[in-house]
Amino acid sequence: MNREIGSKHNRHVRVATGMDAGEVLALVQEYYAFDHIPFHESAIRAALKLLLEDSSFGEVLLLESNGTSAGYCILTFGFDLEFGGRVVTVTDLYVRPRFRWQGLGTMLLSRVEETCRSLNIHAFELQVETQNSAAQGFYLKWGLEKHDRIPMSKRID
Repeated sequence: MNREIGSKHNRHVRVATGMDAGEVLALVQEYYAFDHIPFHESAIRAALKLLLEDSSFGEVLLLESNGTSAGYCILTFGFDLEFGGRVVTVTDLYVRPRFRWQGLGTMLLSRVEETCRSLNIHAFELQVETQNSAAQGFYLKWGLEKHDRIPMSKRID
């Protein structure tokens, strides 16, 4: 299904399909380089394939401006008692530098909220780098709250 959300001035957000895998992978690599996240291409490619094929895991949103890929957002579905059950985790939200400060991040977050409402999910969360004060300011204006915790993870091979 190729739903378009938020069309305005030749800018729109749409749900990515398997046909978009190459473009999404390129955007992920760009974002990971920007935030200094290790890019393990084969693992990311395999996970992206699963996500694009099975909407029960979440969805990938593609942001386009005048026919050009301007960014993307990945939503995954989880469960957290703190938030009353199902929760959306925004694992990636990236707008290419030349498209920033044009309201495109707002289009992505609006779509995240629409997804939550349509699925009766009452919360979404995301992570932001501690040194990225511009992103933190943007998220705070959107009503996201900081928590006194740090993310921790362990890769299981």
